[in-house]
Amino acid sequence: MQDYLKKKSIQFCILIFVQLLCYTAVFVCMQLKYFTEYLMDIIIILSVVFFVIDLFFVIWLISHVSKARSKSDVKAIDIVGNNINEIYEFGKLGIVITDEQNKIIWSNEWFPGSSSTLLDQDIWTWQGELVKLTDENNKEPVKIMIQSQVYAVDYIPNARVFIFRDITDIESISTFATEHSPAVGIIAIDNYSDIVALLDDVTVNDMLASVHGIIANYAKKYNLLIRKFRADSYIVLCTRAAYERMKADKFSIVQKVHDDITESGDNELTISIGFAVGFDDYVKLSDMANEALDVALSRGGDQAVISPYGENLIFLGGKSEAKSKRSTVRARVLSQSLSSLIDDADDVYIMGHADADLDAIGSCLGLYCFASREGKKVHIVYEEDLIEAKTRKAFKKTFTKEEIKELTMSPAEALRNMKKESLLILTDVHRPSICLSRDVVDKAKNIAIIDHHRRAEEFIDKPLFVHIEPSASSASELVAELIRYSKYHIEVPPHYATMMLAGIFLDTNFYRQKTGSRTYEASFVLKEFGADNQIADDFLKEEYEEYALKTKIMSNSSTPYYGVIISLADGNDIIDRTILAIVAQETLSIKGVNACFVVGRTGENEIRISSRSDGTINCQMLLEKLGGGGHYTASAAAFRDKSIEEVNDMLRSVLDQYLADARMEDKK
Repeated sequence: MQDYLKKKSIQFCILIFVQLLCYTAVFVCMQLKYFTEYLMDIIIILSVVFFVIDLFFVIWLISHVSKARSKSDVKAIDIVGNNINEIYEFGKLGIVITDEQNKIIWSNEWFPGSSSTLLDQDIWTWQGELVKLTDENNKEPVKIMIQSQVYAVDYIPNARVFIFRDITDIESISTFATEHSPAVGIIAIDNYSDIVALLDDVTVNDMLASVHGIIANYAKKYNLLIRKFRADSYIVLCTRAAYERMKADKFSIVQKVHDDITESGDNELTISIGFAVGFDDYVKLSDMANEALDVALSRGGDQAVISPYGENLIFLGGKSEAKSKRSTVRARVLSQSLSSLIDDADDVYIMGHADADLDAIGSCLGLYCFASREGKKVHIVYEEDLIEAKTRKAFKKTFTKEEIKELTMSPAEALRNMKKESLLILTDVHRPSICLSRDVVDKAKNIAIIDHHRRAEEFIDKPLFVHIEPSASSASELVAELIRYSKYHIEVPPHYATMMLAGIFLDTNFYRQKTGSRTYEASFVLKEFGADNQIADDFLKEEYEEYALKTKIMSNSSTPYYGVIISLADGNDIIDRTILAIVAQETLSIKGVNACFVVGRTGENEIRISSRSDGTINCQMLLEKLGGGGHYTASAAAFRDKSIEEVNDMLRSVLDQYLADARMEDKK
């Protein structure tokens, strides 16, 4: 058709050109005064003749174009058929039209259930999911199911037309592919070496045989391929469908091993699981599963950690207290490893978390002593505005301005002076986002981590040294242990040791919680260096204003669940985060209280939750749902640009969903 029209256009242009030549000839005759008396008649005759010719040409062209289009239409009808429903059937399309009141006024006959039963129905009542199509921000079709068929629905708002496209076959193929995609897991016995070392061979073999039996039965139940590749580890291969069933069951094998295979005292045998899904490369899934298992083990074990490709980690279990895996041999090895890194570094920078407390600063001072030898340049990264108020006062009271200047370096100076061979030691923190300076972390090429918090999903990328021990009471305890077992003779000045002891006091609430034999051993080491109990205690004493504020917060408390207290500070008060922790701890001392959550404003745009538990409720599990973390008995979370009421609602929602899972067994 396009070629035909092009050809006729050329013919018409030639015709017009001939007519213009004729008019030009007449004009020349006028100039030469030829045929003057007949020129007017000639012009009139030519105009009439040309008009008739042009008219007949246009009529003839329109006639031929109409005939050609008619032939084309006939051929199209021959292909698809006269009934438009054949087109709908071929494309598997359903059409529904509504009026201004959202009532269905028409649907094509092909559409399932589109007979008279659909007419006059409210479309939102019929299929409520379709309301999403009216959202301007929604650019994707909505998937719904009608009579076991799956449809992708689009909406044309101006015409009030809903287009239903049958995607049942596509969804079936997609579901099949997803359900049969690979999943890889690793099961590890957490404290295998301790069990083997402490118990006799017969008991160990009986326990391991029982564990193997539980794992074998679990594999049979969920159709898993399991192979033992180390004395304490198993590799798991399965489909995504099997993984989803285990996830729905919350990997109950972890709890079953915990409950069924237990020796008295510290000889408790538990397992941890790392699982990876969402990728079709077994090697990649294996690496992801190993990383997930590392996270589970660094959080204290007795839990499952899932790593879905491209998504956040999922934590299941981990409700029991982390068991200590430390030994004098391991402490000595760790101390020597850190010493080697320090020896190889040009200079050393030590840094804690933002709003650094006495434990963060105390452990920094201990590491300063650990690293300061043979002229090694060592600095604590310090920013006065980023230090918690009590700690700032204690630090200024303990050291003179000259001493502080010698000990510390601002984050800006650290960024300028840090070199490729510099070593950054992070203490009491392992999450980059809450370090005192994220820029310093990003610039450092060599990083060592010492922390007592359970490992979160966010973590430093490829650190050279990691010592995360959730069973420890504080970072100061871990550093005191490293100093004790160092191959070098390290002296800690009494005022340094006093700050470290204050850090232990703070995190154990004066040995009332999370205190083990190693906590007392670390305290004894610090006392030998001259730590002063009285001064350390003075660092933690309250001012009168703090006492009044604490009482005010405690007076605004509620009990949404048995044994659970939520205390809300006044939204107009800006409160130091330490006060929130003190309120939570003192509320916990009330008889019948198992856990306390204190919500308060700690900055112009920051709201924090501080929580404490007596060990029967896992605070860490609950606050991780809100982006926080910490220990199972002491955790916190921070929020930006929220009100206290909004954070309170978020906390109550998490308690509604997860409190039952977070309740732990009674301590033995």
